[in-house]
Amino acid sequence: MTHQHLKLSRDEPVTDRHRVQRKVPKFIPANLREFGSDLRTKLVAAEQRIVADIGGFDNRRLLKIVLREGEVMPLLDAIPGIEVVSQEEKTVVLAFASEDGLQEFEARLTTLAQSGVVTRKEIFYAIEDFDRWTPEDRKGNALRSQGFPERQTFALDIELWPLEATNLRVQMLEAFVQWVQLQGIEILDRLIQPSLVMLRVQTSSQLAGAILEHRDVRTVDLPPRLGVSVEMLFTDINQFSQTPAPYADAPQIVVLDSGLTSNHPLIAPAVGEAQGFVEPDRNASDNVPHGHGTFVAGLALYGDIEANIRSGEFVPGLRLFSGKVFNDDGDDQHEFVERAVEEAVRYFFDTYQCRVFNLSYGDLNKIYDGRHVRGLAYTLDRLTRELGVLFVVPTGNLDIPDDPRATYPDYLLSDEARLLDPATALNAITVGGLARHTASRDAQRYPDKIEDLPIATE
Repeated sequence: MTHQHLKLSRDEPVTDRHRVQRKVPKFIPANLREFGSDLRTKLVAAEQRIVADIGGFDNRRLLKIVLREGEVMPLLDAIPGIEVVSQEEKTVVLAFASEDGLQEFEARLTTLAQSGVVTRKEIFYAIEDFDRWTPEDRKGNALRSQGFPERQTFALDIELWPLEATNLRVQMLEAFVQWVQLQGIEILDRLIQPSLVMLRVQTSSQLAGAILEHRDVRTVDLPPRLGVSVEMLFTDINQFSQTPAPYADAPQIVVLDSGLTSNHPLIAPAVGEAQGFVEPDRNASDNVPHGHGTFVAGLALYGDIEANIRSGEFVPGLRLFSGKVFNDDGDDQHEFVERAVEEAVRYFFDTYQCRVFNLSYGDLNKIYDGRHVRGLAYTLDRLTRELGVLFVVPTGNLDIPDDPRATYPDYLLSDEARLLDPATALNAITVGGLARHTASRDAQRYPDKIEDLPIATE
């Protein structure tokens, strides 16, 4: 029986590429004085909650501004003393506000409440409420759903606010590092890029609670959990003829993964170089039980493995390079994968002029939740813009229910079926997959015992 795939329709009408900025606000309060008084009361209440924030590299307050549904972000920077640092969702804007900035905000709202007239009144029309960036707001998707690990100490990834000025980013990071060290929290790694400042730390539940209260913390989440478990093909490679080397000017591809078994008979003739970028030993070998990097390298090199097996020959049409950027061994990796990926990309780009990179990596702890694009996806976008390279990444792995036909397509619409980091990268090619065969894994592995295996029925 043929089953229809999920159909995705295009929304109409399609908006123009270059939109003219709307000057008339969508919302205009009927009673300006009442509106100004109410909004000022909300601002004062938010200021009282903000004092619970810990630390900060300067004395400004972090103000959460909630916009009205459908409103675009107003020109908040036009108010002296207000600096927008992030828009987390369509209706949530975070801004650093000095004492003078808060007083100016209050003064304008007071004027609006008294006379109904104020400079830049359209800014206030777009605002629904003021609040504090709470510890719950700071929790990433994995931390919200799984909570802290039930261990005495564990690793956490901390992202700080993406300040535009380089000197302020450095100042913020140095101040936060000092605060972390004073708390007795161990720093495992740190990462600072133009719009990405992160630390990986080893901490406890008690100390983690303080991190969630810190003013300069944007997001706290659990470290990556790799979705890379695969089944290997059980085929005797001795049945194939010797694999030739690719022609001299063959296109080049770099596989960024868990390393490479570079002496594999079907891969070795095509290997240009294999390098390791994971500290401390920077080993290039794919020395983990199921060899994910070698498996992916074979797919990148040959594409349809089954077709090659049926034809009885493997003839590479590409020159293969391998960069080991993570360890797929089940243990926590102390270093950020973003750091290893950037070093690997720059090395192969500078040394061999490689421009196509495959990264079959999906962080199961970073399911896209509609907020800002995070670490690895941002890193890939930045490298793409700077170097003109191309990344191919997966949508992410999804555990299919026992009877997918009965629940199709509902399981594809669940929260767990959303994209994994780095699939949200804007400038990468994100690839999904469809099952080629309807038989179960066990049925494919043990065809002689098919009568003893459970068969899915409609």
